[in-house]
Amino acid sequence: MKPVPDPFHRSVTKTLLSVAVILLSQIFLLAPGAAQSPRPLQLTAEVIEQRYCSINPDDVTLQLKLRVRYSNLGAERLIIYQGHDLFYQIKVRNDAAAGTQPYEVLLLNMHYFDEEFELIDASSPGKVFEKLAPNKVCARELITGLGVTDHDKDRSSTAVKPGRHTVHVIVSTWYQTPQLAVKLREQWQRKGVLWTQPLTSVPVNLVVEKPAAAPPCR
Repeated sequence: MKPVPDPFHRSVTKTLLSVAVILLSQIFLLAPGAAQSPRPLQLTAEVIEQRYCSINPDDVTLQLKLRVRYSNLGAERLIIYQGHDLFYQIKVRNDAAAGTQPYEVLLLNMHYFDEEFELIDASSPGKVFEKLAPNKVCARELITGLGVTDHDKDRSSTAVKPGRHTVHVIVSTWYQTPQLAVKLREQWQRKGVLWTQPLTSVPVNLVVEKPAAAPPCR
């Protein structure tokens, strides 16, 4: 008999789906238009670790650790959410100039802790916010995984082939309602400018290999 999810898990699943829909809307609708004009907050990324592991002899996974940096290029202090909630996309494109068929892999990653309270609506920005002064930088690390395959026909939507690629990171920076953003931006204006727009990194190069032997994935 198939187990029936209890009410708690149904509630958590519904909450996660709702959050995902909101954040996807922010990324796909806001980011392209905002990218057309200069922005005081710039996102850059670098690959700091590549590890290969195998589920079985035919399935190799590339585990990527990325460091993203938020750089304040403007003249005002920026207030940026840096708490435990995190929703980001990793977009990987192959180098079509190498004579291969072009493709793109899009990975969605989300960390959302509904049970752990974070103080957002307060008289001043708390510890979950970074107060980034002009010309200063803050950073955080992200982890994701890709399948690696030699074959075009069997390549899944989350797998890449060995060779040269570029990686873009797209991150959300606001997980509350637009109304709360407006309220806090006005309330905190003496502390800085609350940033709520999604950010897209400049591309970073990635060379993918497929080792003859890889340790088991843990």
